Amino acid sequence: MREQPLILIVEDNPASLEIMQVRLEASDYRVITATDGEEGLAKAQSSLPDLILLDVMMPKMDGLEVCRRLKNNDRLPFMPIIMVTAKTDTKDVIAGLEAGGDEYLTKPVDHGSLVARVKSMLRIKELHDTVIAQSTQLENQLKTASKIQTLFWPELPTPEGGIRTWAVSQPASYVGGDFYDAIILSDKSVLAYVADVSGKGVPAALIMAAVSTKIRAEASLQQNLNLILRAVNGSMYELASTEGYFATVLLLKYWPRMRKIEMIRAGHINPVLVSPTGVREISGLKGVSLGVMEEVDYELAELVLEPGESLLLFSDGVSEAENASVEQFGYQRLIDQLSTSKSFPHGEGLLESVREWRGQAVVNDDLTIFEIGCDPD
Repeated sequence: MREQPLILIVEDNPASLEIMQVRLEASDYRVITATDGEEGLAKAQSSLPDLILLDVMMPKMDGLEVCRRLKNNDRLPFMPIIMVTAKTDTKDVIAGLEAGGDEYLTKPVDHGSLVARVKSMLRIKELHDTVIAQSTQLENQLKTASKIQTLFWPELPTPEGGIRTWAVSQPASYVGGDFYDAIILSDKSVLAYVADVSGKGVPAALIMAAVSTKIRAEASLQQNLNLILRAVNGSMYELASTEGYFATVLLLKYWPRMRKIEMIRAGHINPVLVSPTGVREISGLKGVSLGVMEEVDYELAELVLEPGESLLLFSDGVSEAENASVEQFGYQRLIDQLSTSKSFPHGEGLLESVREWRGQAVVNDDLTIFEIGCDPD
């Protein structure tokens, strides 16, 4: 809103127009005028006043139609409209409000009522403009945060020993609490994981950045998966006890030339093994989510990828993706879709199936898929 508010008066009666103009200028407002609906509409669109006083009964175009056109034009900023009418019938007042009017005055216009309603509507205009400016600033900050978060996504290891990797992570909003990583260790093995922080948005994204940093720091000190995750859990427990957040993670280490994989699970959704003979869930790995308990041990599982097999890690944003009917994609549909997939990366087809299932529905959760595949013979 302008420092000295600009008010447009649209009134075909010269006497009424002059009275309102003089009173408002005496209150230190800038005033522009129009004497019929068409002129008023044109001046409102060109001058974008901070407030409009709009007579209802006018030649060429009545005030109700002017009001409808202004309120239905999404390209225009918010301009409060006070409908001015000589009619005191409730139906006429309702007609003005239904057309988009924000307030009304009846003729003859009382000086005190005029100034009071103008001040009230201008306060609303100022608050509205402040909220819009803050919202725009926040949106720009979130867009910047989204670009920054993409810098966290690692460059996946180059194929070696017939082992390839593929991954995708999509936040529900600008930023999210899902994450994946792949770290080449000193013994040429690769530490990889998919993690999911409770909640969404900026807090979850910041916590995930902290978890990722902690995992990388611990991986540089030791290569035992259980010890790495216990150290991360210790840090997460301090946060969870004060802020209420927790995280799930599936952490693994693989040796490309040996095709060997070791993995541990902290409350995360079970991984799936896709092979030429079928699809099976790898279940039974015990381990509570990060931050739930102060002291915890995690079970270790091992497997060797055979030619043509792929191991897929997910966040629950895959199975819990919702369509317009608020129905979830579901774990069984996930398994069924992978059963029809013929080649690496199987996650690519799964991602497309989730998109088709979701349709035009609002994205309800962050989504991440990480895949390790072994080339066929």
